[in-house]
Amino acid sequence: MTDIDLQLCFCFDCSPPQFSDRAYVAIPGRGLWRVHTCPIHGPVSVAEVGDKPVSTHEEE
Repeated sequence: MTDIDLQLCFCFDCSPPQFSDRAYVAIPGRGLWRVHTCPIHGPVSVAEVGDKPVSTHEEE
């Protein structure tokens, strides 16, 4: 991850809307994911972050 992402995420199912918690999850072979969750309503937002290696040629 090369830049700092300070996005805030709200749970609009809460009344009034509440800030959600942010966690980073590393999934082997799938990269790094940022997950915002509400303690009451569960996942609010999921986004992939970081770079995945890109192959420029096919192996024979």
